[in-house]
Amino acid sequence: MIEDRKPVVSIIIPFYNQRKRYLDECLRSVCAQSYKYIEVIVVNDGSTDDSPSVARAWSKRDNRVVVEDKVNEGVTMARRYGLTKATGKYVAFVDSDDLLPRQAIEILVHCAEDSGADLTMGSMTKKLGFIEQSHVDKNLSFPFHQLVSQPELFDQYYIGFFLNTVFSVSMCARVYRKSVIDKAMHETELFDREVGKMGEDQFFNLKLFPFLNSMYRTDETVYIYRFGGGTFGFNKNFPQVFKSSDKRLKLLDQYHYEKGYQPLFAEYVACLYFHASRLITCKITGKEGVKDYFRDEIEHRELMPRLLDYYTDHGAPDKRVQCLLDKDFEGMYDCACDINRQRFGSLKGMIRRRIIRLMVRLS
Repeated sequence: MIEDRKPVVSIIIPFYNQRKRYLDECLRSVCAQSYKYIEVIVVNDGSTDDSPSVARAWSKRDNRVVVEDKVNEGVTMARRYGLTKATGKYVAFVDSDDLLPRQAIEILVHCAEDSGADLTMGSMTKKLGFIEQSHVDKNLSFPFHQLVSQPELFDQYYIGFFLNTVFSVSMCARVYRKSVIDKAMHETELFDREVGKMGEDQFFNLKLFPFLNSMYRTDETVYIYRFGGGTFGFNKNFPQVFKSSDKRLKLLDQYHYEKGYQPLFAEYVACLYFHASRLITCKITGKEGVKDYFRDEIEHRELMPRLLDYYTDHGAPDKRVQCLLDKDFEGMYDCACDINRQRFGSLKGMIRRRIIRLMVRLS
């Protein structure tokens, strides 16, 4: 039990049919924070199993934990619903199968208060079974221990949403100033349900970024991401990344941010061929089905005409892009097969995948 005081940080944890042990471990790590002035808003997104019983048990054990029930609409709208209940000066988002180190919130709050930043980021570790990999984001280029303010923040770092080498686009491992989120929600569609299950974190931060006055990054670890290894199977939601690419192109146009076009197009091409390679490896469709997939993207993807015009003017950097320009569907299929040979062809890669699957089962 904690003394009665208005919470400084609202921690929002959405869940849907979560493994009970994971949810319990997550809430245990959150409630054990060294920084005590928090409220924990656990959003049950229409679960049909008995996982909500874990959250309710914690709400009886700790008066800072509040369970909110809603109909199932996905994690994006669950987070949005949690924000409507939040009363803290700052907001933190935690996924229900992840963990917080004991001093995570204390570190982030102190950095936010000392720097005055609207968004304060920390470092993240990856947990796979019993193994933790430290500082998985330490090599990103956004500076440590330095307040970056507008206009430099937008001019120099908006590119981070189109390059994966600048900062993490996750909504976790950070605290947001709630007043900034409130302003953004009032003026734009900050939570877009159409983005779907792929890229929701990135799109939220992409839309919020222009409203930030400043950002700060600490190198201390504030989040433990439980890696589930789902990328080794077929992800039917992956094509939603393409829809997100269409939306991100419109934002680049809106802000006249020309330096973002090339990395956005390059990322789209990489995702386009990666998904094709998974269609082949997982035997979702045959060769003609894969060629139809490429044909459909070329004919119907909003971004595609701009991408083809860009590479017509600037030159094709590799065979994959040249095949798109030539509408060489046979060549596109061969490129997707090449990805599989490079990614999965070695004995070392096969052993690694089997070890990861075993560790996931044991966790």
